[in-house]
Amino acid sequence: MKKGNELPQFTGPFRELIPAYISYKRAQGYKIGDPIVYRLREMDLFFKDRGIMDIRITREMYEEWTSHKPPEKEQNIQKRRSAICGFAKYLVSCGYPDIYTGQDDTRIFKRDFIPYVFTDEEICRMFRVLQGYCEKSPGYENDAFRMAMLLYYCCGFRKSEVLDLLMQDVDFQTGKICILNGKNDVSRIVVASDTLLLELKGYRDKYLSFEKQEDYLLQGMKGKRYGESTLYNRFHQLLSDAKIPPRKDGGRQRLHDIRHTFCVRALEQMQEKSFDLYTSLPLLSRYLGHKHITETEYYLRLLEEHFGGILEQSDSCHPGIFPKEEGGDIDG
Repeated sequence: MKKGNELPQFTGPFRELIPAYISYKRAQGYKIGDPIVYRLREMDLFFKDRGIMDIRITREMYEEWTSHKPPEKEQNIQKRRSAICGFAKYLVSCGYPDIYTGQDDTRIFKRDFIPYVFTDEEICRMFRVLQGYCEKSPGYENDAFRMAMLLYYCCGFRKSEVLDLLMQDVDFQTGKICILNGKNDVSRIVVASDTLLLELKGYRDKYLSFEKQEDYLLQGMKGKRYGESTLYNRFHQLLSDAKIPPRKDGGRQRLHDIRHTFCVRALEQMQEKSFDLYTSLPLLSRYLGHKHITETEYYLRLLEEHFGGILEQSDSCHPGIFPKEEGGDIDG
């Protein structure tokens, strides 16, 4: 099954324009994934539910769509605003009148989310539970989910990078895994460890020996792309079964926190082996698929408590290598 860009059905006033907008953005090289697509669908239904079936976005509708809905976090408001602003600007470029683009919306949203770093003991519990799933109920569903978690933890991949993998992206002889056109349109090659490569070969031989090169490595129903909702639901169930306690703020860990954990463990190993950060961190940045090294440096600033003296070591040996700038990409 080839990678597709299947869209849900749109039934509101923008049912024809939203698919055209998505195609337009993708043609420009933007990664318009399922979260953005379904947010646009939610927006389309929002206008439909309020009886609006012509092409217009008034200030009042914009403000209602981007208003705070307790107890949601500010990040959700920011995502809704981003969706409607981008789409509204597209409508203006198409010549539609009566479109408010949020041009004078000056609200600033805080990003105070701190990534969660799993302990070694928590990771061990999670993989013991995964193994238990496969032993108690052998079959593709459990093996595929375990394979996904191995790829996330062993390689530090982003969620979509694993779900988008095709058979042809994995060299089962050398262990090279090609990530094509990832976030920020960055492509890279990641080499699997010998242990992970053995797991990949076993998974392929058991389930994918007759699949074509353009088929997905992880498959959902009828060979389609493994579902994001399935992945999220199984991950949350895994956290519960492994008895991983909630975060200090009461929230649940995210799948992306596995990537954060990988990054921190890599930095810890660098420190333990006395690697030169000046030469090592750019390599880690490329490995992770970061477009700029400041994205990798952001892990140091956010997670200093997890790796002690790395910042002090880098500042003393190479002052100024990491500028102390605000912000960063915690979903990098």
